[in-house]
Amino acid sequence: MAKSFEELIKERQSCRDFSDKPLKKADVYELIDIAKNAPSACNSQPWRLFVTTEKSDNEKMRKCLQDGGKNGFLNGAQAFVAVYEKGGIKLNAGTETKFAGSRFTEYDVGEFVAYLTLAAKDKGIDSCIIGWVNNDKINESFGISGKCALVVALGYAKDKTVRRKSRSDVKDIIINYSEE
Repeated sequence: MAKSFEELIKERQSCRDFSDKPLKKADVYELIDIAKNAPSACNSQPWRLFVTTEKSDNEKMRKCLQDGGKNGFLNGAQAFVAVYEKGGIKLNAGTETKFAGSRFTEYDVGEFVAYLTLAAKDKGIDSCIIGWVNNDKINESFGISGKCALVVALGYAKDKTVRRKSRSDVKDIIINYSEE
């Protein structure tokens, strides 16, 4: 039985212990095909993706992400999606003046990543968003260029137990909260 959207959100968590269970490239591409429907400012779709699914490329990506002893939990991840900010976004004449100088790209990339990780959870695939990236090392290791904003590690968790989440009460996060 399909999970409700609320259940999906509550069960999605950052995987910190991936198993060695293989993940098919086609499954990763399917997740991306779903996530590409994320909204973006002026439909700019300001993301480019670099995807690794092969063992040797995954190992190379892990070395980039574990630089300086960070992210040691990535060893079992079976795929990585490096999300790059796409430059040169053109706005139409009506929005160019109105939004000149605005910076929507990082928000749009974040929304794409949220869609990607929720699509993964919906398909039974676990994920972890890696915000610390050595952009230069990734680019050099793979012969690519650009600004890598985030990397999403994908695979299957060894332990499927949903951890208890500690979240603020709604009345504590709404500035003008009122029970009326």
